[in-house]
Amino acid sequence: IVLVIPPWNFPLAIPVGGVAAALAGGNTVILKPATVAFPVAWEFAKCFWESGVPKDALQVVCTDGRGPLSYITTHPSIKHTILTGGTDTAFRLLESNPTCPLSAETGGKNAIIVSAAGDRDHAIQNIVTSAFSNAGQKCSACSLLILEKEVYNDPDFKTKLIDAVTSLHTGSVWDGANYVGPMITNYNDKLMHSVENMEAGEWWLVKPEFADSRKYMLKPCVKWGVKPGSYTFTTELFGPLLGVVCADDFEHAIALANSSEYGLTAGLQSLDEREQTRWKNAIEAGNLYINRGITGAIVSRQPFGGMKRSAFGGGIKAG
Repeated sequence: IVLVIPPWNFPLAIPVGGVAAALAGGNTVILKPATVAFPVAWEFAKCFWESGVPKDALQVVCTDGRGPLSYITTHPSIKHTILTGGTDTAFRLLESNPTCPLSAETGGKNAIIVSAAGDRDHAIQNIVTSAFSNAGQKCSACSLLILEKEVYNDPDFKTKLIDAVTSLHTGSVWDGANYVGPMITNYNDKLMHSVENMEAGEWWLVKPEFADSRKYMLKPCVKWGVKPGSYTFTTELFGPLLGVVCADDFEHAIALANSSEYGLTAGLQSLDEREQTRWKNAIEAGNLYINRGITGAIVSRQPFGGMKRSAFGGGIKAG
């Protein structure tokens, strides 16, 4: 029996992949979808059953809280767990059932480096897309922007970044003019801690503002002056908030990016081929993007997965 625990932010592709892989390997499957994505899982499970997969080979459960989920994840009948979700969840699974193999693709605190040799206008386009599409709720989203000092101190770069971020319309998904939609929850305590608390040297280049009274729709915001080791630098926030960090030089920028406990995606904006080679050989992440956005890995072309706290199990490429 393989237990598949997929996330809410990819409610179809990721759980279908886990279920199909487990079935293809000759196993039976218990699918425990994210509660908020349960209707999607139920619909595609019916497709499996209608195509001939027996209901005792694929079962779907919706647990009421952590108690029943803990019962399932620690049950000796479960021979393998496939998880896509939070790093904390992966550690809990390992702690509660250390003898059960775990294959997990977990979080990311992903950085784009902009060197002094980068095309700054092109970089801003890629930064905005990577940080704020899907309301910043992809595990591969850019949440840290590491700027070489020359770029960090460039007033034109700041002005253009402000213009790009504030031009993104936030609101209901039923309005096609909106680029940023609602978050999955208005109880994201980590995100709100970063929004409501400023550490030494931090200030808002673009201030946070909600587009609705219930606080599901946070407009894209940019926190300038984020320092290594700070809450915003180290914590996966899962929302449309971008932290900007100053690096003394290119080598320092790589060191800052590699100081993260995560290693999922990473980006570089530089036209210098020597810098590209140096970064490619030194950066600690599973998915590397040069002079483009860092989200949207292409199925069948870019096997997706990270390293360090972004991956658990036998391989770093879960996809």
